[in-house]
Amino acid sequence: MNPSTDQSLLAGEERAPVVVLGASSVTGRFLLARLVSAAVPVLAISRHAPASSVPGVTWIEHDLETGPPPVQAAVIVSLGPLKFAAGLAEALTGVRRLVALSSASVLFKQHSPDSEERGMIAELADCEHRLHQLAEARSMALTLLRPTLIYGSDADGNVSRIAGLAGRLPWLPYAGRGLRQPVHADDLARIVITCLSHPEHSAGTWSLAGGEALSYPDMLRRIASRTGRAPRLLWMPAALLKLGVRLAHLAGRQRDIRPVMIDRQHQDLVVDDQPAREQLGWNPRPFRP
Repeated sequence: MNPSTDQSLLAGEERAPVVVLGASSVTGRFLLARLVSAAVPVLAISRHAPASSVPGVTWIEHDLETGPPPVQAAVIVSLGPLKFAAGLAEALTGVRRLVALSSASVLFKQHSPDSEERGMIAELADCEHRLHQLAEARSMALTLLRPTLIYGSDADGNVSRIAGLAGRLPWLPYAGRGLRQPVHADDLARIVITCLSHPEHSAGTWSLAGGEALSYPDMLRRIASRTGRAPRLLWMPAALLKLGVRLAHLAGRQRDIRPVMIDRQHQDLVVDDQPAREQLGWNPRPFRP
């Protein structure tokens, strides 16, 4: 498949607007730029309109927790919680194409010792199942993308959290050397465009990894380098590092870091994305945070 398809995007749909959920997300910002460049009109659904307008993008302020917005759509791109994509696709009978970001966490975390994590992953897997059933019942072209760790801006979650710690601490503690395959958000935006342009070839579920696999401490070094500092890496036993996390929680700090994350530093959180490379032209960049 030729990935250079921006100019032919949705040519057969008479430039019908693409409804984008999660347009203000890390990946959403890159996708909007690509859709606008391809002259595709966009209806972006969000709780709050952005501070500045984007030509070609109509923002609809709507809280999806309250139900589907008052729109009609033939094409939906979901970059936010998958439950909203499932709910909207079920509510709108005219949807013919849906491209949605899921997560490789469905593979990595289904047996997590953390009950809250298991619940989140069970919900995600259920949403995937609902969408596959809906696609079959309505002959809808469904593409589910399961990327590994996403990065690409100051709001990219885990990578920015590590960068913040590297900017403040003289050393970065770690417990394991498991492999990671970070994926740049703009590479995801590019593959979304490809999938929209070729629904007949891109339907299905695709695992997506970054351009290289690197050990957890090597990933820490790369992230720290973007801060302009060079903190030392300090190996610590997982039990001791988890104790430090629990003490930080008692002090009201680092509550976004869960002890189970320490255990996963020993795991290789990698996927086989060769099918996407061969059939979708997936060609991600190396990790350069």
